[in-house]
Amino acid sequence: MNRDTILIIDSTTEHHFDTPCVERQINSGNDVVLTHISSLSELDEKFLHKASVILVWACIPAIQFDDSFFKKTPHCQAIIKVAVGYDNIDVEAANKRQIQVFNIPDYGTEEVADHTIALLLACVRKLKISDDAVNKNQWDWSCIKPSVRLRGKTLGIIGFGRIGASVALRAKSFGLNVQFFDPYVVSGLDKSMGVVRTENLDELLISSDFISVNASLNKTSYAMLNDQSFEKMRKGVVIINTARGAIIDTPGLVNAFKSGKVSSAGLDVIQEEPRVHPYLKLNENVILTAHSAFYTEESFKEMRVKSATMARDLLAGKSVRNEIRCTGYEGES
Repeated sequence: MNRDTILIIDSTTEHHFDTPCVERQINSGNDVVLTHISSLSELDEKFLHKASVILVWACIPAIQFDDSFFKKTPHCQAIIKVAVGYDNIDVEAANKRQIQVFNIPDYGTEEVADHTIALLLACVRKLKISDDAVNKNQWDWSCIKPSVRLRGKTLGIIGFGRIGASVALRAKSFGLNVQFFDPYVVSGLDKSMGVVRTENLDELLISSDFISVNASLNKTSYAMLNDQSFEKMRKGVVIINTARGAIIDTPGLVNAFKSGKVSSAGLDVIQEEPRVHPYLKLNENVILTAHSAFYTEESFKEMRVKSATMARDLLAGKSVRNEIRCTGYEGES
């Protein structure tokens, strides 16, 4: 019986795991190869030529899977992005070469929503400033002045898919008024969730005290929050991003901080990841995490098992969910 090759591509920057033991166990009838790269030029083309299914763990913007990559994979049937976001995969180019594209949209919904709320609380309660003061032997509660109460404030969520909706449920328990902008969500979801739908982005920007980015990165959302966007926001707004870094224009965010328009930010992702703008690094009102919102032991195992099982089922000719086609914006990160 012929054995298919499943190629796993991870980045040296993120380096999710060393040995594909989970993937090999699930795909015992096939060959599983793991490689870590910092650019596509480092890939061994003999593996690309043999690969029937490719699992992509690399999320950093520096690694882009485009037509020049797909033309080196003549036997590839499918590419699976082991994540929710698939912005570094050219879906149109893949589809033109009869390569199906899939993602794993549900593996870390709880984790990313929890992380979003954690960043929001840390920013509003100024935990970084307070912790730093105490560690400098400054036992003074007033270091967090001025602070505002969460209850009764408005949280605006950009992107209302699985994660955005999960953030809304958590936010409501803190007494926040929740509104969202997502033109691709069906009518009536706002009513069933007990939240407010804004008809355009500007409406959300001008009426939110806190803003959480939970959208996919694509042509319509790239640099969606820029100088013009920040200018429309309320003075002292708090920005949270656990989606994709390039949705927020970094120079625009820096300018908004300097003008006082933005008071604090919690960023799990940044525009030129992993390079962090010096201003953001040095700002005591910025909390940075290293694209880690997705991670718990449970979610990590879940994404490995689901992606490996998907690869096995595809090669066995079984029906598989979560195929991505060239339809544009998907509404969440």
